[in-house]
Amino acid sequence: MTVNHSSTETLRHWAKSDRENPNRIHLLEHHLADVGACLEEILKQETVRKRLARAGGLNDLDDITIARLCVFAALHDIGKVNLGFQTQIWPRGLWPRGVRRAGHTLDLTPILRGDDRDSMWFFDSLGWEEMLTWDDRGGETVCDLMIAALSHHGMPLNLHSATPQANSAIWRDFGKLKPRECVESVARLLRTKWFSAAFSEDASPLPSAPAFQHHFLGLLILADWIGSNEKWFEYVSEYDENYIEKARSRARHAVSQIGLNLTEQRSQFSVVPTFKKLFGFDKPNAMQKIASDASSDRLNSEIVIIESETGSGKTEAALMRFAQMYNADLVDGMYFALPTRSAASQIWKRVRRFTKNLYPAKAPDVTLAVPGYLHRAQKHGLGLQDYPVWWDNSYHDDTAWAAENPKRYLAAQIAVGTVDQAMMGALRIKHSHLRAACLSRNLLVVDEVHASDRYMSEILAALLRIHTGAGGYALLMSATLGSVARARWLPGAETPALDESIKAPYPVISFSGDGEILSPGESGQNKSVRVSSRPIMSDFDAVASLALEAAVSGTKVLVVRNTVDYAIRTQQALERVASNEERDPLFSLNGVPTLHHGRFAVADRRELDSRIENLLGNPRPPGGLVVVGTQTLEQSLDIDADLLITDLCPADVLLQRIGRLHRHSANDPNRPDGYSTPSCVALTPSDGDLSPLLKSGLNANGLGPKGHVYEDLRILEATRRLIAKYPDWRIPDMNRELVERSTHPDALESIAREMGDDWMAHSLEIEGAAIGDSSTAQRSIVRHDKRFYGDNGDLLFPGGDEEKIRTRLGDDRIDIEIESPRASPLGTGKPIDGLAVSKSWLSDGPLPESVETAKTDEGGFVFSIGERRFRYDRLGLQRLK
Repeated sequence: MTVNHSSTETLRHWAKSDRENPNRIHLLEHHLADVGACLEEILKQETVRKRLARAGGLNDLDDITIARLCVFAALHDIGKVNLGFQTQIWPRGLWPRGVRRAGHTLDLTPILRGDDRDSMWFFDSLGWEEMLTWDDRGGETVCDLMIAALSHHGMPLNLHSATPQANSAIWRDFGKLKPRECVESVARLLRTKWFSAAFSEDASPLPSAPAFQHHFLGLLILADWIGSNEKWFEYVSEYDENYIEKARSRARHAVSQIGLNLTEQRSQFSVVPTFKKLFGFDKPNAMQKIASDASSDRLNSEIVIIESETGSGKTEAALMRFAQMYNADLVDGMYFALPTRSAASQIWKRVRRFTKNLYPAKAPDVTLAVPGYLHRAQKHGLGLQDYPVWWDNSYHDDTAWAAENPKRYLAAQIAVGTVDQAMMGALRIKHSHLRAACLSRNLLVVDEVHASDRYMSEILAALLRIHTGAGGYALLMSATLGSVARARWLPGAETPALDESIKAPYPVISFSGDGEILSPGESGQNKSVRVSSRPIMSDFDAVASLALEAAVSGTKVLVVRNTVDYAIRTQQALERVASNEERDPLFSLNGVPTLHHGRFAVADRRELDSRIENLLGNPRPPGGLVVVGTQTLEQSLDIDADLLITDLCPADVLLQRIGRLHRHSANDPNRPDGYSTPSCVALTPSDGDLSPLLKSGLNANGLGPKGHVYEDLRILEATRRLIAKYPDWRIPDMNRELVERSTHPDALESIAREMGDDWMAHSLEIEGAAIGDSSTAQRSIVRHDKRFYGDNGDLLFPGGDEEKIRTRLGDDRIDIEIESPRASPLGTGKPIDGLAVSKSWLSDGPLPESVETAKTDEGGFVFSIGERRFRYDRLGLQRLK
């Protein structure tokens, strides 16, 4: 039915309307019922419900508590009864005199504060006094949960805001539109038809733990987003007294469609398939057996840390552990977090294969939780304006819902993405509560954990506290974790002295709880690597000649530079020094010479990844090759080289890069002469002396205080000494010693003292910066152990710093649309319709929705954003001076 708003005689309170046709509305009572029914259905899912209960210090929630939470959920939009909100779709001539337009949450705060004495009937009409008896703290918990319900837009409601001022006019009657009568009607429906059990007298008090308020907000946001989707909740503009039954039916369908209800999936899951069935390998190694042991309490350990060398099968161990935990009903799904977008894209492919083998009846889709990729299973998404996303081949499959918006990524049953997407669940940014609540039901797997960034470490520690505090489980993996970092992740663990840390076993698996540590012994991945250094870091022609000489003789060479600038200059030098006969080994895509880093368009980056894996994968084609890139080459690409030429970097990072040497069979018949043992050459500044970097103020390829990549010169000096001391690195036998001697506080303090006053000053600066980073992180974290309003009534989540928080997290890239898509400069045949540009590259001011481009003579195109000019060509995105 279409409602005609031409007269006050036909007005009814609405909650949703059609932007194109404002006369098509969804009544307020109906929307409130929708969201209440959605939360009710969400809490029928056992894992979700028990996570909320655990946040409140309970094992489970009883039916009365669930009904009371659904009452709060239904009241989330009750503020829409005000005339200022209702006018938003009215013709201007119909507006009541003296009534301004208003919202429905912030405009309710004058009543919540008691400033609008003329409108205090609002809570009387709800039967608020009765609801205040639901807790044992004099109504404090009820007020907290009501504030959470009114905070459903993603940020805790600010009761202290100076605006708006009290305005009783928006709460008065206008014709047949009577706000008070509507509130009384909703209160009656809540008691008689919707959630009558909530008003039972014989009930336990609502959980008062602050974490319960936070977790409830996250689930409420999820319920509101589901209940606001017209695909599942079609607008009904004619009042239906019994609409709640329709709402419940729709909620059951929607929750099932998006993959929250796993009843059918679990009924088809009988037993965990064999390791061979899941991965194609004959049997798991010792580390994988321990990690996925389902016969002991180890499976119930909240935090598990796997430390094992690159290529030892940690990914398979994590996936097998998830399979066992799912089978034991401990988790519903999994979020696999990687350090970079490209690493996530690579692991996503492996998780897809695993998922199909784990669920042979019907495998759930695996969401690639990487903004801008919009890639789910084999299907490709087409982003449309505003809300909808159309998925080819899957119009009736709503499990893609979680992949449509980064805020919903963690609502997916199984997703692979970047670690920052998970960390946002612990930060004071909009919708962090939604992220944390959705993540809680799943196993959180964090790959490539290390301790080089204090800010990120503090955020991850906070996320783990929130996650495990709600009964969630986490698995952390690293090839190079130091004892300091291990102690940070395992509750109650202490950092041992340097000598003791070096003696610790490796590989090792650590379990929280009783602190059990098990060493699986050797993984069978032993190898020896020749390691040396050359002081030619800034001599691009010398680096190019070194790589080219090896490649011409049939060697597979990786050149890894610390910065994109140095990588591009190395590629240009390589092309410059190579004769016509020597150009064949140069890496190219579709005949176009290029390199590998993070500043390529998504479509081109996929092609680059695939091309590199074809040339350096298993099996490797014969012939020499040299590939230049950045840290993107060291993470998750399944590649195998003979020679690594790399900039000096911390020893734990260097071990990651070395992991790309002889990754596959050491007996490969295509290995060139002289490389039966892999080789690594570390590039250092001239004379190998790092001291000038303390005062130069120059960005020396990411090194030192001004380098902004590896700032701690003590770690770099320790690594340089380890290279000089040990010409042969035995991996994994030496991993523990190499990492501890380059990261342990005792080792770093010894180096600073030995090197003199300037280094001691540098040490103090680094430690001071770490303390500052820790303090900044603490100010950015959501305190789930505190109520939204502290003991003194101050809002503990004031907001306003979201942009700074996201930038510090590394989430500062802006997606720029290309107005007229250009052909890829790499000859892929795929159009480039958008690029991600670092916000630090942009000048202040508004950003355009799209940019126009101009073709260049060299191939590629140029464009401008404000006063800044950019070029995108075969070398990637570059900012022009």
